[in-house]
Amino acid sequence: MIRAGRAQTKAPMAQHYDLQEQEQLATIKHFWQRWGTLLSTVVVLLFAAFAGFNGYQYWKARQSGAAAVLFDQVQLATVQNQRDAALQSLDVLQKSYGKTVQAGQASLLAGKYLADQQDWAAAAQAFEWVRANAGDPGFKALAALHQSAVQIEQQQWDAALATLDGYAFPAEFRGLKEDRRGDVLQQQGKTEQAIAAYNAAYEALDAWSPYRVVVESKLNALGQQPKARPAGAAGA
Repeated sequence: MIRAGRAQTKAPMAQHYDLQEQEQLATIKHFWQRWGTLLSTVVVLLFAAFAGFNGYQYWKARQSGAAAVLFDQVQLATVQNQRDAALQSLDVLQKSYGKTVQAGQASLLAGKYLADQQDWAAAAQAFEWVRANAGDPGFKALAALHQSAVQIEQQQWDAALATLDGYAFPAEFRGLKEDRRGDVLQQQGKTEQAIAAYNAAYEALDAWSPYRVVVESKLNALGQQPKARPAGAAGA
């Protein structure tokens, strides 16, 4: 009887949480009622962002892979001198995968091939596409240089200067730009301006650049020596 009584007194106590547990549960319940919807939304958004990022990376990889195949087709067609095949693959690449690096590379490659074939109009179109659509500043600079060369071949002197002066070349390309400007100005009979452009090219090119010798020879042909750099300018 005594044991039964003790058992009966313990059973009701086991059915109740202590005061601290009740306070914790009440706090959690209040917090969830106030912030639960917001937290759920944040979690859903985080998962959506993560899934979207992974999806974008997958899509980007597929784009790059398809563009690489088309680039190889353009390259092979130029090597095999298959003009129509090269232009067909290039057209698909530009229209369907125009934001990829391969589109800019293929356009430069095709433009140079077309210029070698003296297909000036098609070459200029390829280089103009790069200038208008490529995301890489270096690609744009190369396209402007090549396009000016095409214009020089056609003796379009003013157009060549406009092409060179119409783009803010990155620093590493400014020596080549000024050298090309010197070529155009010399063809126009503007010798003093050509000398100034060649000097600017010489200054802009790194001291170890082999092309510096080419610029120096152009100045020598005009009876000039490259101007010495001002004190403290070296390495600037």
